[in-house]
Amino acid sequence: MQGTIECKCKLSQWREKAKLRSQEKGALKKRNKEILKSRDLWKEKYKKEKVLNGLLRKELLKASKGKVVVTAKGLKPKHHSYSVQIIMLCIWIRQQGNCSLRSCASMLKIMSLTLNLDFGFPSRNTIQNWEKKLGCYRIGKQGKKGEEWILILDESISIGQQKLLLILGVKKNNYKFDSALTFEEVEVLYMGIDKSWKGAAISDQIGKIKKRGFSIVYSVSDSGVNLVKGLRMSKVDRIEDCTHAIGNLLKKEYNSKEEFLSFSKQCGILKRQVMNSKDTLIMPPTQRVKGRFLNIQPLSEWAYKMLLLLEKTDGRLSDEQQEKLKWLKNYQTLVLEIYEVCKTMNQLFNILKNQGLSNQSSEACNQILRDSKAANYFKVGVLAYLEKNLKILATPSPVICCSDIIESYFGKYKNQLAKTGAQLITDSCLCIANFNQKFDEKEIKQAMEKIKIVDLKNWRQENLPSSLLQQKRELLKNVG
Repeated sequence: MQGTIECKCKLSQWREKAKLRSQEKGALKKRNKEILKSRDLWKEKYKKEKVLNGLLRKELLKASKGKVVVTAKGLKPKHHSYSVQIIMLCIWIRQQGNCSLRSCASMLKIMSLTLNLDFGFPSRNTIQNWEKKLGCYRIGKQGKKGEEWILILDESISIGQQKLLLILGVKKNNYKFDSALTFEEVEVLYMGIDKSWKGAAISDQIGKIKKRGFSIVYSVSDSGVNLVKGLRMSKVDRIEDCTHAIGNLLKKEYNSKEEFLSFSKQCGILKRQVMNSKDTLIMPPTQRVKGRFLNIQPLSEWAYKMLLLLEKTDGRLSDEQQEKLKWLKNYQTLVLEIYEVCKTMNQLFNILKNQGLSNQSSEACNQILRDSKAANYFKVGVLAYLEKNLKILATPSPVICCSDIIESYFGKYKNQLAKTGAQLITDSCLCIANFNQKFDEKEIKQAMEKIKIVDLKNWRQENLPSSLLQQKRELLKNVG
């Protein structure tokens, strides 16, 4: 009897389960019919939209008076979503336009809307990765047999705690000595970041450049002790940079001269007095802390012109302005001396930076010095510089004697770095290799395919020391 009751209970349970399954099956069948019906509706909508889209394109062509819609269906690097043309356009906008990454992405959107271009919009991170890949590819290039190179090297000392060593190369046969060096005429052969660069480390990097097949004729640099030592250890002849050499003449003469120090102090006092007043127009230019004597010309021109204004009686200066400037008369002799030196210095730079150093340009410089009213110490120092550096290579051909281009490289990178608010060198410095804007579609494609994201990571680990911010994060990690 008990077994019969149990069987009836189990049978009742199975019936309930069967009912539930039947209800669920019915609901799923109904849902399936709805989905199939919805799918058919969307298919119909898609076909109608496709036809309508085609008609709109035809109307657009008619409205644009037969102008063809430009698309970006060009050659794509392997494993990349964007064409080589889009990648090159972004890098061109960045380097030629000197705009930020977000501005570059925004400019592409504006171009697409206004010029009827048909392509997707890369993000700022994508554009930055493209830049890094191309830069990493370019600094690892091999030299070609038969090519002779001139090195220009320096280290930046004003970006965070790290120092960026930059070695540029100029193809000897490509430079014609008809104007100063430009970005397009030099290539980045090496860049590295460290807390300090000693002569032995610089020599090692020059040796690696030689192993990559670059034949080095001579180099140009300032008189930094580590740079001089590194080039001497590498047995590379060095031409002293004329800008720093002549700047050092001024530094040696005026750096400890009490009259100049007093004059400089008075200029600073006047600047603070008038910078927020109605007399701002007589404010002296800002004096740089570093490289003051390389940029002394604006200060000398200001002082010279203010002295000329003080002598005029046509009322250009008010009585109050004359009162604020009358102290300049006490330094009239010094101002005239520095003004003549700077005037002569510009004439010399116009020859040396454009024509290079040779017997012919040296004779032209001698003639300028003979006609100049510059102080004797300056003339003697310049003549010594010319004589010393002419003997180094003893060649009739002109040689490069100016490294201003490397300062332009540093300046452009610092300008880009300032837009991001970063105060430390990051792997974005790889974009420095792209400042030479002579790249084509073939090079872009090779760089995108050869350099992977993991290669950028490895370069960052090998070349970027741990920053203060990273050390702080590691110290406070999991503290609580």
